[in-house]
Amino acid sequence: MKHTAFRRLTALALLMAALCSLCIPASAARDAYTDPILAELRQPMVLGSDTFEYDGVSFHRVLLPRYIIERYDESEYAIEPGQSDARVREVKRALYSDTTYPKNEFVTYTQVRADEPVETYFDDHLAELFRTIYLFCGLEDKTPCIDELTMFLLSQLPALSEDMRHDIEAMYKYRLTKSGTYGTVARSGKLDDLYYFAQTDPDWAGEIFEFEGNGATLKDRGCGCACAAMVFSTYHKVEITPRWMRTYALQDDYPVSYGLPNEYFEGIARYYKNLEYERYGTTLEAPTIYQKSEVDMSVLADQIADQGYLAIIHVVSGAFTSQEHYMVLCDYTEIDGKGYFLVADPYVQPSRYRDWDQLRTTDTGNDGLIYATSDVLYRDMKSIILFAQDRNAFPLYCRTDAPESLTAERN
Repeated sequence: MKHTAFRRLTALALLMAALCSLCIPASAARDAYTDPILAELRQPMVLGSDTFEYDGVSFHRVLLPRYIIERYDESEYAIEPGQSDARVREVKRALYSDTTYPKNEFVTYTQVRADEPVETYFDDHLAELFRTIYLFCGLEDKTPCIDELTMFLLSQLPALSEDMRHDIEAMYKYRLTKSGTYGTVARSGKLDDLYYFAQTDPDWAGEIFEFEGNGATLKDRGCGCACAAMVFSTYHKVEITPRWMRTYALQDDYPVSYGLPNEYFEGIARYYKNLEYERYGTTLEAPTIYQKSEVDMSVLADQIADQGYLAIIHVVSGAFTSQEHYMVLCDYTEIDGKGYFLVADPYVQPSRYRDWDQLRTTDTGNDGLIYATSDVLYRDMKSIILFAQDRNAFPLYCRTDAPESLTAERN
């Protein structure tokens, strides 16, 4: 009903044009009636202004012709967040395409794992991407779903300029960061709200990562690569897998008997300080390495909980492992009046843990995440690699200098 008047007006105008063409020359009829009507149908009639404000930054809109809203007003289907459907897989694959979007990460690797439930699951990150696209199109009140209108908007992304696609992608990552929902997507399709990678993940666990011909794999000795992947992904806001970190470690000959030395994390941070600077304006400063005797656990807790720092802890045999091992300290919180660090352990095998009076499981469903007290961490600690940057910082800026119009022809 809401578009009835517009439809009747359009139909009447076309009818008048057709009738008038019977009594005046065809060229005159075209000039006087047809062209203005068609031009009106094709012109962008966006809902709202050409720009919008978000957290103090002005952005240019994607101008959406009103006839597109008319055309897709009644959808034949609508898939909503939390549902699974084969069409979700097709949408994710299209948005993940390195050929179509070589400079954008609209959909990440962990959202499209082959032959896993996550591939067809309409996850929360995909929903947030849709909300961001709707925002740029002046449809901020639209509920995220896969319907005909959304499919049309996705089909038009390649036609947008590189700068506009950048603004959409950066806004999407900014919104994830500020809401605390950034990170990887688990195989179930659910979120851990952090970037988590396991050295035991079957996607790369069997890849060779040896020292002096011992035939070891990433599963055997790749804890440093997995931890570096978690840290790099968090600060650069893209998924950087342990496989990528393994390549860097090998090409610079970093492996040692127990995996990687602390200096690896300094070296790779310096080398790739500006890895995503062109895309987002982010940088990663080299960490500071502290030996156990230099670490104050109360100060570390404040740095991680309140200042947003990340730390990689280098432990020896104890509550978590029977040998040297790296893990990420990614949060600190109090539970039932007791303080715990949230530990991202890249080796997923909780059955090997000891000292359960100092540990506590999480409710995330991810067995690689565990809460641990300061006491047990300090006891087993060899050193701390501290990244003194706010993991939740993310610059927001507009790269486009004008709005852009969608002018798809009406069939």
